[in-house]
Amino acid sequence: MEKIFAESRKKIFSIILSAGEGTRYKNGCKLLHLVNEKPMLQIIIDMVEQLNFPRNFIIVNPLWEKIENNFKIPKNFFVLKNNEYKKGISTSIKLAIKEIMKYDYLPEYVAIFLADMPFILKEDVLKILNYCDGKNKIIAPFYKNKKGFPTLVHYSLFKELLFIKGDTGLKQIIKKNPDLLKKIKFESNRVTMDIDQ
Repeated sequence: MEKIFAESRKKIFSIILSAGEGTRYKNGCKLLHLVNEKPMLQIIIDMVEQLNFPRNFIIVNPLWEKIENNFKIPKNFFVLKNNEYKKGISTSIKLAIKEIMKYDYLPEYVAIFLADMPFILKEDVLKILNYCDGKNKIIAPFYKNKKGFPTLVHYSLFKELLFIKGDTGLKQIIKKNPDLLKKIKFESNRVTMDIDQ
């Protein structure tokens, strides 16, 4: 399986969305929530690092300066500060896409992860990558008809992502164009469960 996906991973950048206010979380800084004695965000970073994507972007809010020493950031991971994070998740996605579009070449897909979903396994992501054939424009895991993460988005939709608003992110595009979505069925709730559940 590793050899099968090696080439496809070169065409994918990752985005880890971790700039939210964490209003549902009542025990301090959400990103520092420990799962198996490791900060939640670090678990996501470590898992994504194993996938060997060439470039990875972690979107944070200005409070990052107070907690960044708690994390080990690999060399090919880039931290982007979202000063407009209070306007919703869409601002983080747009910040990352604008940065990616500065590159001389675009990845075929971006894989969007949420920092508060540390239960996703590498094998789950590899299953989703199997559908990155260029024809599928939005690819997402589903557990019992509930959309999960990571969600993969084809580069042909990057410009459209720049016009999303608020805190619903990709759902705006999917609602307008449901045929763009490729649903991948999962038997585990790892792809939908966050630490607030």
